[in-house]
Parts: sequence; C-alpha cells; structure tokens
Amino acid sequence: MGDSNPRPMKRQRTYTVSPSQTQASSSLSPPPQSSQPSPAPALRPLPPAILLLALPGLLAHPPTHPDFGFSLFISLRALRQCLALPALAPDVECCAWTNLAEVGMRVMENGFCAAEAGCDWAMGIDAEVEKALSKGLLIAHKHPSLRPLRHHLTLLHAHFSFTFPSSSTSPKFALALLRRLIASFVPTDSPATVYASHLALITQMSTSPSTTGPGPGANFSPTPLRAPALQATLFAIDTLTTLAQKNHHPRIIALAHVIRLRVLFRAGAWSQVGAALDMAEAVLGLIFDNQKENHAKGIVGAKGDAKAEGNVLPRWSSITASDVHALSREYSQVLISSNSNKNEAKPEEESTHSDPAHSSLATHTLLSGSIFFTFSGNIRAAEQRLVALHALVDSGALQGFKDGIVQIPLPPHPPLAVQTTHPLILLPLAFLVSATAKRDPVGRNPKRRLWAEAGLGIIDGAIEDIDLPLWASIADRDEIVQRMARLKADLLCELVAISIQRSEFDTAEVHLNALLSLTDASDLFHSYSARITLHTAHLAHALGDTERAGACYRVARAVDDELNTGAGFVGVAACAGEALLRIGLHAQVHGDNPEVNEDTSDWLDSETHALAKSAIQRCHGMGGIFEAVGKTVQAAVAGARGEIVGAKSYLKSALSLSTLAGENHLRALLLAQVGAQYLHTAPLHAMETLAVCETLGAGMGAKQKEVVGENGKGKEKEKVNAEGRHEPIGNAPLRLWVGERFLAVLAEIFKRANKPHRVAKQEAYNAVYRGAVEGMKGRARWSSVTDSGVEGQSAEEKDIKMQDADPVGEMYVPAPTPEVSKRREL
Repeated sequence: MGDSNPRPMKRQRTYTVSPSQTQASSSLSPPPQSSQPSPAPALRPLPPAILLLALPGLLAHPPTHPDFGFSLFISLRALRQCLALPALAPDVECCAWTNLAEVGMRVMENGFCAAEAGCDWAMGIDAEVEKALSKGLLIAHKHPSLRPLRHHLTLLHAHFSFTFPSSSTSPKFALALLRRLIASFVPTDSPATVYASHLALITQMSTSPSTTGPGPGANFSPTPLRAPALQATLFAIDTLTTLAQKNHHPRIIALAHVIRLRVLFRAGAWSQVGAALDMAEAVLGLIFDNQKENHAKGIVGAKGDAKAEGNVLPRWSSITASDVHALSREYSQVLISSNSNKNEAKPEEESTHSDPAHSSLATHTLLSGSIFFTFSGNIRAAEQRLVALHALVDSGALQGFKDGIVQIPLPPHPPLAVQTTHPLILLPLAFLVSATAKRDPVGRNPKRRLWAEAGLGIIDGAIEDIDLPLWASIADRDEIVQRMARLKADLLCELVAISIQRSEFDTAEVHLNALLSLTDASDLFHSYSARITLHTAHLAHALGDTERAGACYRVARAVDDELNTGAGFVGVAACAGEALLRIGLHAQVHGDNPEVNEDTSDWLDSETHALAKSAIQRCHGMGGIFEAVGKTVQAAVAGARGEIVGAKSYLKSALSLSTLAGENHLRALLLAQVGAQYLHTAPLHAMETLAVCETLGAGMGAKQKEVVGENGKGKEKEKVNAEGRHEPIGNAPLRLWVGERFLAVLAEIFKRANKPHRVAKQEAYNAVYRGAVEGMKGRARWSSVTDSGVEGQSAEEKDIKMQDADPVGEMYVPAPTPEVSKRREL
C-alpha cells in the first residue's frame, strides 16, 4: 500500500515500499538497495557525414600553431570525403559546401596555394572555393530553412570576390553583392548578420584591394581615401547609425561613430574630424572641457545613450551633415524585432569598465582625440585625453580582448563579433602618441623622452606568442609583427628628435644607428628613407654643416613627394627647413658685408623667394605647428624686405601658435627673433624677451641632478667641472647669440652704473658658449660625395650600402650619420 500523506516532490521516494518492509523496518534504517541497476543510455554511432563535417572545427588551430598547415590539409580531405558521400541531406550538404569555402579561403589567404609554397594538395583551390560558394548558395536558395546559411555564404562570396579578384569576380561585384544582401533583409533576420553586412560594406568601401601579397616588405599603411570613396563610405556609416538608432543598440551607435572618426582621419578631412570626435566622445561618455586650462580628467564610464548626440555642440560644422542626411537611403532599413520592451531603451547604468567593447572603442577614441589636438596644436586638450587614455590602459582594459576580437552584446540575440586593433599594437601606440604630444624638450628629464623609452621597453619585452583567433591567417600575424617594427622605428625617431633638440648629438647618433639597423632588418628603409634623410639634414644644420644640410633637405623633399604625391609632412618640413637655411645664409652675407648692408632693398634672391613661397603654401593647412613654421618663414621674408611691421605681426602669430602647442623649441627661436626686433626701439622689453629665450636655451640640455645624502634625501647638487662651470650648456648657438645681444645693449648701461663685473661675467659666459659652438663645428664631418679620405675610394663606397635598400637610387644616407627628427605631425 502507498503512503497516506504523500511527501513533497523534492523528497518523494524513488523506490517501491512493500507492506512487509514498512512494518519490519525502522524509520532509522537505510533504504534498501535496488536489485536491478538502471541501464545506461546506449550511445549511437555518429553518421559519417556528421563526423566528417565536425572534423574541421575540431582540428582548427591559429596560425601560430606548428600544425596549422596540417590541420587545413586534414580539414580539406574530410570535407571532400563528406561531399562524396551519397544521399546527403540538404542542410548537411549546404554546411559542407560552406565549410569547404571557408577552409579553402583560409588556404588561399595563408599562401599555401602559391607555386613557391610547394603544397600540391592546395593547387586549384580557388576554383574549388568558387564552386563551393555556387553550390552552397544554390541549395540555400531552394530551402527557406537555410536562410541564415544563405546570408553567410553571400558574405563569404563578397569577401572572396574582393580579396581574390579574377575574371568572374571583382571588388565592384563584391560591393554589388553586399548591397543586394542588405536590401534583402527582413525583421526576422539576426541583428548580428545585418550589422556584419553593413560593416563589410563599409570596410570594402574604405579599403583598396591589395595587388601584392603580404610579406615582410609589405606596406600595411592604408592609402588615403579619395573624395568619391569618402562620401560613399560616410553615407554607408550614416546608414548603419540610423539603423542602430531604430533598434536601440547603443554599442553599435558608438561603433559607427568611432568608424566614422577613423575614416575621416584616414582621408585627412581635418575640418570634419572635430565634429566627429565630439560625437564619438559624447556617445561613449568621455567628457572633457577643452576651454579650461586645468587638465580635467575624462570620465571613462560610458552612458551608452544615443540621446547624447543631440546634446553635443560640434566644434566645426561637418560639410556632410546637411547633404548626407538629406540623401535618400539607398538601402532598405529593417527594424529588427525583439521580445524586449519596445519603448526607448534607457541608458545603461552599470559600469562599463569591464566591457571589452566599450574599452576598445574608448581607447580608439582617446587615441584619435590626442592625435587630433596634437595636430591642431592644442596641447591642453591633448593632455586631458592622454590622462584618460593611460588611466584606461592602466586599469587593464586591454586584457578584455587579448586576441583583438570584441563581442558586442545584442540581447536577446547572439552578439556581434568585431575585429579591432590588437592590444599588442594599442599599448605601444599609446606611448608613441604620448611621446609625440609631449613636445617640450626643456627640463632635466623631458616627458617626450620618457614616453619614447617606455614604449621601446614595452615592445622589446613583448611576448613572442601572439594571441590570435582560430580563423586568423599568417598575414594577420605578419601584420602585427610589422606594425610593431614600425612603432619601434617611430619611437626611435622621437628619441633622435629630442636628442637633437637638446644638443645631445652623441645620443642622437646612437639612436640613428639603431634606426638604420631596424629599418634595414625589417625591410622598412624605403618607407622611412625620407624621414631618415630629413633627420640627417636637421643634424647637419644643428652642427653647422650647411652644405650637407641643404643637400639632405632637397633629397628628403624629393623622396617624400614621390611617395606621398607632394602631400606628406616630411616633404613640407624639408621644404621649410631648406628655405630657412637659405634665408639664414643670405642673412649672414648681408650682415657681414658692409656694402650689401647699406642697401635697404630685398637681399634674397629669386630662387630663395620661390622656395620660401612654396614652403609657406605647403605649411598652410598642415596643423598648428606647421602653421607656426609657415608664419616664421613669412616673418623672415618680410624682414629681408625691410617690412618690420609685417615681420612683427607674423612673429606674433607664430609665437601664439607655438605657445598653444607647447612647442618650446620653436618658441625659443621666435622669442629670439622678437627680441631682436625690439633691441633699438624698446631695449628693456627686448631684454626681458631674450632672458626668457636664454632660459629656454639653457633648459634644452639640463641634466639630472645628483642627490646628496642618505636614502636619496638631502640637498641636490649639480655636476660642476674643475673650472667651476656647469657642464650642461643646452643650445649653445642660441645662448651665444642672446649673450652677444646682452653685451651690445647692456654693456654701456652697466659701465655707467659702475658694474663692470656684470659685463665681465657675461663675457665669460659668452666665451664658454663660443667654445661649445666651436666644438660642435669641430666634430667629425661627413665626407661629401666628391671628397674621400682614402685614395682611390669615393665617399659613397665607404658608407654602408643603404642605397641598395632604397629603390629611389638617389638616396644617400651614410652609416655614421645621426638624424634629427622633424616634428612628427600625426
């Protein structure tokens, strides 16, 4: 008989109790064991088709695995055998064709099908992939239940047509496929698939298909977008933004704004970058006050609300805001349905510090903002974003996407996987941007050098194993390695620049030799040849070797104009440097020759005037620092013509721009020129200006102080040599020039005031500076192209044969030459 009072379900008995057992057994006795154990469920063998179809996923390896190629070989054989089986179900056959297309494209992307690879099993894989795509799409179109596979196959087909163009496929055909796919979506389709299609269209519109395969010498820098491609890309991004706003997906909205910002950066559309940056920072919750002088810290916690875009007052009005939004949508906009509340989504209240998607987007936005304000010449706004950037990086935000893949949640639907910049690139890039933004070379340990050295330490200490997703290719790994080599070369350029500005010529030579070795070993010399030549020109200019400086300026400009069609920063810097060099040489002749000095007419020749005019035109629109350089050239030309008022106006504008940018190296030169303008009309004002200039010149060479006392406590003491003078001199030519002006103006005043010791003290300082200048000129000079220190051997033969690595042929960079890094405008 059963229990009269049944127990709750969770305590219900699972065995049968007989009446005899109930009477005989005690309530404390254990329950009897079942005599017959329950049989285990029988395992059925997998069908061969399902087993073969699952093998590629089980054998998948990243490109860094030693068995990567073997796994692709086994996967291909398994899929071919699966498709050879008779009577396959439509869904199994469609999946097999899809997998075959995916594996075949991986084989092609990794170069196994090339003739030099020697892989017979990969020959003819391109035709096999094209057949797999056609077969799979045909089956997917016949069966409505395979609609998700049809979308996936279309995306694969577009990628195959764009990456591997042939007689039947082309990039234009790929764009047409994506447009048709976007127009065919219905509300029941997955949001991740819809957004992936839009992102694929944007990527292909903004990317030029590579005609050469990846390799150690491949140029991974994207080519600038032309106006038609830029407008089409911005239109596609605006379409994605509108769709994400309808579906209340704030992360997709933020992603679209960050993509728009990066596209405008690539195109060099600086007039539109300001408004795009405001929008991206607003949707990510990055709040800054660009007007205040205090370095307000950015709020890295995002609100993720699309409403924030309406509250932003753009810094500049975008020229595409009126025309792009007025255009009719080319693609059908599908409102994705969901089971969630249809009301407007509220802003996310939870913290986003642990959200990898937000961390990646915020990092890219902060990097872009720092670069933009550095380019614009606003050091305070750039520093605000650098503070927030390093706070975000130091919090471990980059650990959330170690393989460079972020998942954007789209509840209740599956997330969207997006490939972003790899953390191994983002971290040293943050240090490079910091080193570039910190332009001030004055101080005992300038931050520009600190950031550059720290960035080099990070790259040198990077692990050899690179975390990559399973579907990555060898080209992805090579791209990361090549970008790290480029970052290291850029950081070395920053170290060379700061060393030259601080007159640390021996250190500059060491860094230059390291740069030459790195670019030669990494097959990057062609990309950096113009910059290396420009640095060589700056060093020769600083050491007084005007002949070599002029030759290197001309070569740097020619090489960069050929590489960047006359729009590169290096070419602009070389043109301005040569113009100022020629003006300075003419000024020396004008000042030393009394007969020429009596003539008040223009003492510049026509060739120098043409060069200066070209430099002024090229500096315009190239950022705040180059605007200041252009004004400096204008002031020099106006001074040569005797236009004192015009020269003062140009100097005032250049001084304002350099002060806003925190560029004390250029500011010291401008203060010297301003002081010279007022020597005879307002000597007291001139002396105050020249005193500031002299202080800056002394600071560009200040050394670390030795700390006296136990445990680092006690008074600080500078190094003093045997004669009692301080060893660091800084910019000796500038300080000598200022000291001579001091004597010219104040000598008579001090004598009248019965203070001859002040004059003697200044004369002693000038003697020290003059000795330092003579020592600079007495340094080992480079041999010219016609001179040779060895009989029967030209100077070119003694140099390291870097010409062989330079496809231009006119490049001449000898081995021992250090370089000077012109301000790297990002």
